Amino acid sequence: MLSPTPQSQMNSPPGDHPKGSAWSIYGRLLVHSWRYKGRLVLSLVLSLLIAAGFGTLLVSMGTVIDLTFYKPVIENGALKKEDPKDKIIRNIRESNAWTEEHLHWTAAPGLDTWFDDLVVDMRQEPLPWLKVLSALVVLLSLLINIARYFQEYLAGAVGANISTDLAEAMYENLMRQPVAFFERHTSGEILARFTNDIFMVNRGLAGVFVKLMREPFKAVAFVAFALSVDVWLTLVGFCVLPPVAYALVRIGQKMRRSVRRSLQKIASMASVVNETISGIMIVKGYNMEDYETGRVRTEITRLRRFLLQMVRLDAATGPVTEFLLLIGIVVFVLLSAQRVVSGQLDYGDIIMLFGALAMSLDPVRKLSSVNNMIQTSVASAERVFEFIDVKPTIVEAPDAIDIPPMKHTLSFENVHFSYNGKEQVLHGVNLEIRKGEMIALVGFSGAGKSTLAKLIPRFYEATKGVVKIDGQDIRRATFRSLRDQISIVTQDTILFAESIRSNIAFGRSQYSDERVREAARAANAAEFIERLPDGYDSPLGESGGTLSGGQRQRLAIARAIIKDPAILILDEATSSLDSESERLIQQALDEFIEGRTAVVIAHRLSTIQRADRIVVLDQGRVAEQGTHQELLRKNGIYRRLYDTQFGPQEQ
Repeated sequence: MLSPTPQSQMNSPPGDHPKGSAWSIYGRLLVHSWRYKGRLVLSLVLSLLIAAGFGTLLVSMGTVIDLTFYKPVIENGALKKEDPKDKIIRNIRESNAWTEEHLHWTAAPGLDTWFDDLVVDMRQEPLPWLKVLSALVVLLSLLINIARYFQEYLAGAVGANISTDLAEAMYENLMRQPVAFFERHTSGEILARFTNDIFMVNRGLAGVFVKLMREPFKAVAFVAFALSVDVWLTLVGFCVLPPVAYALVRIGQKMRRSVRRSLQKIASMASVVNETISGIMIVKGYNMEDYETGRVRTEITRLRRFLLQMVRLDAATGPVTEFLLLIGIVVFVLLSAQRVVSGQLDYGDIIMLFGALAMSLDPVRKLSSVNNMIQTSVASAERVFEFIDVKPTIVEAPDAIDIPPMKHTLSFENVHFSYNGKEQVLHGVNLEIRKGEMIALVGFSGAGKSTLAKLIPRFYEATKGVVKIDGQDIRRATFRSLRDQISIVTQDTILFAESIRSNIAFGRSQYSDERVREAARAANAAEFIERLPDGYDSPLGESGGTLSGGQRQRLAIARAIIKDPAILILDEATSSLDSESERLIQQALDEFIEGRTAVVIAHRLSTIQRADRIVVLDQGRVAEQGTHQELLRKNGIYRRLYDTQFGPQEQ
């Protein structure tokens, strides 16, 4: 026999696993991103090309500036070698990347001489070269922006795919959770994970894959160019980066906490709004609009506090970054002026150095916003991963088998159950239901009627004891084979925003149109369906709101009938209907139940007097069993229930 699932585990909320650091959460996202490695690699290559393009663009623009504002010194038709303003040759030959020795020993002999001649030609006739270089600048800019478009598209596509993959994984895992999970979590909380949290994850991933893959390469290209002009000044200029990085990290940590709290408040607000909309008739009928508005206003006030905190932190990022960078620039300008006065640099060098450093600050600025995006998306990703990681507390056994439809008995053997692990709802229930028998479960509220019925399809697991079908422990059965032989009709009719045909067939394409019509006729629903403009193709609004309560319930019964179940569970199926609707539905049920095993839960005793056996539950125990007349003669709990509804009767 299988050991029952511990009740403490059944009721443990998701997300009890320790929360990881921001980078551990993002590590999981990045590992998942490797599924799209082709797009990632191509995006990375484009990022490198963009950085190289910007470096080339900077050199080209520097050359244009040099040719425009610098008047060369020419002697006897040749460039004066000793000229201290010969920036092109000097920068190329004296930089870390190229030396005169390198040029001399290059695979192309005479390259140094050719380069000198090219420089002289550019100095002597600058206008044609200015046109060529200007065209090159425009072409480079066009190519860079084309590459940028494809890089951003590919990176953004990876982020979008990961986000939708997470949404799909989260939904699939939720569908494996037991009913208890959905009773612990409000619909607003669950919907918030699929809407707001997924959006925030996508936004953060887009920022990472677009900017984090591209901007560092751009910064490196610009810094390398600045280092080729003056190493010492460049290093001084970037001494301000450590305090900037520290400030960004601290702001990001606070941002992550604020985002997490804001997401919780959004879920709470969504839950209240969902409750109000779902119960709008009650709200208006009791003139409680102001009360419900107050509830929502309270949640919005709490949300506003955290949103404003996020706004403050986000607003502080730019000013703090720019202020610290400005301090570095001021120090850099003062030191640069000293080097110009001392003759170590000329004004052309300063312009080029300023340009390179200024362009390197743009990637730094963009990367500062990426940190906030990371922290924001990590807070959302934590909540998404909570629902992805939560393990179902009711699962199929590893050696589960397909069991055939019930042929003999459905039995409860010493069944105990508790929702919270403390208060017992069922106490040692022993009950055997024979095939084709209609059993009615009655009792005062809280007696355990609905709980007992929910154990049959394993919506809940008995904490002690066992439920069997034909002597087979249902925990040994696959979910599909168990639930395929059970149909359930509840008091709260659940319909979906699809056509009537789709609601009756409910995703089973193998059902023919004729079988759908037969089920509708058996449920006494065909008449009103055929009066609709589109008949069986008529779309239903949310929860079938365009139909009456009786019509909705008849569609739910048609959905149960078409399944042709061995076991039928009716949970207060007619308690909220008018007399005519109840008569039609009861007629349909009487015909359908014939020859089937039926478990009927009812407070209205008039609907179950024809049951083969009535089982009276009292405080989680079977108190009485028998037919209607037998139980009346016992003068026990059933008699009290009957007299409560119909008044004392003469025996």
